[in-house]
Amino acid sequence: MHSIAEKKSSGTIRATAGAIRVAYRFTTGHHMDGIHRTDAGWITRGTRALDGGRTTPWSRLSRIERAGTRLGSLGAAGGTLWGLQVAPDATVGTWAGLGAAASLGAGYASGNWVSNVRHMHNWVRPLHVALEGPLGLPPGVRPGSYIRIPRDYPGRTEVGRIELPPTFVGVDGGASTIGSIVKTKLGLTDATVTFKLEGRRPHLIIRQTPRPPGKVMFADEHVQALVTGAAESAPLIGLGPQDSRVSVDLDAESPHILVSASTGGGKSVITRTMAAQMLRNGSQLVVLDFKRHSHKWARGLPNVLYCRDISDIHEALVKMGQEGHRRNIVVDDWEGEGDAPVGPRLGMILEEANATIAKLKRHWASIRKTKGDEFGPADPKESPAIDALREILFMGRAVKMHVFLVAQSATAAALGGPEVRECFATRILARYTRNAWNMLVPEVQPVPRSTRHIGRAQVVLGGVAHETQVIFFTDAEARAWAVSGTVAEAPDLGGVGVTSHGHTGPLTSADTVPASRDVTPVLRLVKDEPTIPPMPKVPPQVPRYSLAAAAREGIVPMTADALRQAKRRDPEFPAGADGKWTADELQKWHRNRPGAAESIA
Repeated sequence: MHSIAEKKSSGTIRATAGAIRVAYRFTTGHHMDGIHRTDAGWITRGTRALDGGRTTPWSRLSRIERAGTRLGSLGAAGGTLWGLQVAPDATVGTWAGLGAAASLGAGYASGNWVSNVRHMHNWVRPLHVALEGPLGLPPGVRPGSYIRIPRDYPGRTEVGRIELPPTFVGVDGGASTIGSIVKTKLGLTDATVTFKLEGRRPHLIIRQTPRPPGKVMFADEHVQALVTGAAESAPLIGLGPQDSRVSVDLDAESPHILVSASTGGGKSVITRTMAAQMLRNGSQLVVLDFKRHSHKWARGLPNVLYCRDISDIHEALVKMGQEGHRRNIVVDDWEGEGDAPVGPRLGMILEEANATIAKLKRHWASIRKTKGDEFGPADPKESPAIDALREILFMGRAVKMHVFLVAQSATAAALGGPEVRECFATRILARYTRNAWNMLVPEVQPVPRSTRHIGRAQVVLGGVAHETQVIFFTDAEARAWAVSGTVAEAPDLGGVGVTSHGHTGPLTSADTVPASRDVTPVLRLVKDEPTIPPMPKVPPQVPRYSLAAAAREGIVPMTADALRQAKRRDPEFPAGADGKWTADELQKWHRNRPGAAESIA
């Protein structure tokens, strides 16, 4: 039986040993309970939990960091107590200043933490999940412990770095598989992945081609020099990385261009940039703008026909189809050297194609002759304007007719079939969704990360995406540039805009035209005047709508209640007949009511 003195001695020894253990763990950065939770070392932070579970930021610190934090806190507490005894006012003031600085730092850190959480959730963690298997990572590895990808990586040349397990050697295609995963999950198209496998810390480095400039203004003398030097058939769209020039040759690469972007994506800016350059080089332009205000800069120019009403757009498309047919005849009969003399280059901007094509279908349904009579057979169900648009799109480069089709969602159904969409070898996308990209350019993968950077677009040609900063023309600059060079003959009222080459006889190197062929231009461009549709042989039955039906069918963008109030209050509201109105009556009133539409230039 132990004596009381022996028991006291044994307890003292245990207490002393326990105090020594606590002091040792406290000063050396060990966990106070003595349990190793992560693989953190003396100077290296932990990357994974030893039990495969979750870890805390404290347990992932290196032992030096934990020890420094403890000893620093202990020193700060002791210094504060000493300061309160020696100089209490100075000590309190010091801690107040430190508290204010800590509050500001905490606010900044909180915002930074929220951004980091979003970045980890959207990009780093999905990349980690994809890499776990190929890299053979053990359970419990934190994504941020080995993936070093900053939040602003899309704008960096040095994208980031990924630490690899010491056992990774990249055999059997492993390196190429890892590189493909990294580029796909981060949405990088023009990037390189370099592996550094030698030594005790293998890793890979991700780099991408430098980004385009932040903005490209036409007012810059350097940009004006580039635009001036661009080929007549290849207007400059913008600048790519390292000031590389991005353009599309309408004669050699792609006669038609599709522009797809969400609202505010710069669709009108893109088409304005190309159209102003074409006009300066002697081209003519037809703008089909049901919105009425997308290209105010082009109104009243001597080489532009601006169509706003759906009836004018319908007639302009029909006449352009006839003009394309005439040009095809010229090309077919041409036996001389060089390009066939079809006439000036003719561009067409079709704004908001989804809504415009739907309106064209409804317009034709309202005016077409549904039954044959002594004056002729019934009209076809297909709108001749839409049929003419298809014909223009299927025409070759030799006729020098080019369509710039603008749409928010260029679905095959909206454009009249997938074969129509395939006519656009060049497609320009801005502020796109993943679905829009996969629909329009599925051959280009991975999908580049979309950006809301103003003026930034992806110009896709031949299965290659070129990130581009589009040249920005102001309205005044575009208007002045369009008439500063070789301007097409100013069409007068009733004047011919797309002129004939004026030859007769067989088409040979002597530049002549066979008398049996009609090659007189059928498209007559009137200076900013709507095209007048031909008078039908039998007046069609024009449908009439009640105010509720007009609102429901979208005849005018107003509710039925608003129309009823206008009918009561506006003395200029059309009288109608039997409580119903034609689409023309309502649309004309809507356009001309005070403050409703801009004045026509």
